Amino acid sequence: MTLSVLLKRNAIFKTLSKEILEKLAGGMKTRPLQSGEIIFNLGDPGDEMIIVRRGKIAIYMPDANQPQAGQALRIFKSGEILGEMALIDRLPRSASARAETRAVIATLDFETFKGLLESHPEVAMEVMSGLSNRIRYTTDFIGEIRQWVQRVAEGNYQEVQPSGVQDSSLSALAADFVRMAARVREREEKLQQEVAQLRIEIDETRRRQEVSQITESDYYVSLKEKLKALREQEDEVSAPPGEAMRLIYEKIEKTDKKKEDN
Repeated sequence: MTLSVLLKRNAIFKTLSKEILEKLAGGMKTRPLQSGEIIFNLGDPGDEMIIVRRGKIAIYMPDANQPQAGQALRIFKSGEILGEMALIDRLPRSASARAETRAVIATLDFETFKGLLESHPEVAMEVMSGLSNRIRYTTDFIGEIRQWVQRVAEGNYQEVQPSGVQDSSLSALAADFVRMAARVREREEKLQQEVAQLRIEIDETRRRQEVSQITESDYYVSLKEKLKALREQEDEVSAPPGEAMRLIYEKIEKTDKKKEDN
């Protein structure tokens, strides 16, 4: 895929004519990268846009002691563009970029872009129109994210489903949000299961404590002694009621034994 075609896919440049796009592409510089090679660091001047021609490029927040290391925030693949806003605002880089694999990139620097604007002033209006559309789309997308956050807060995970996300960067963000919502739901369900199990264990512990309180009470011990004495008294006359009392007493002894086992 040619550079002019890739430029046409970006919101900022999509309204430019084929002729202008080809001039932009002609001013771009191709650069091979080794895996792990740093493209720019956090805080560097933002002075060029990058198109990934081959391989993978990671945007990441660098570790304090190892600038080349850090968790990737997003991976850009072949055909994707990053850093295009540097041609507009020229602000310092808000993150670092490195090659995740051997890669080839094409860069368009600010001076080349500025020269095109000077020779073709109408391009500025076209770029402003594309930028305006992107800002409007981003604003709408942020509004949708707010609705997703509200749904997650309410536990309504099923409706966190992005639709019609056209921008590749926002599409990646939407996918990350959906994955985050899924992980939150999994943790919530696991927590509910753990709480339910804890309640069962608490109920069982409480039941054992209540049984223990009853069997260790003075009233229970006194009743047990009285039943024992009554059983011995009735056994002396070998009356049928003595058998009944023996059964009652044995039941009490079984309760005591069960308590000891627990």
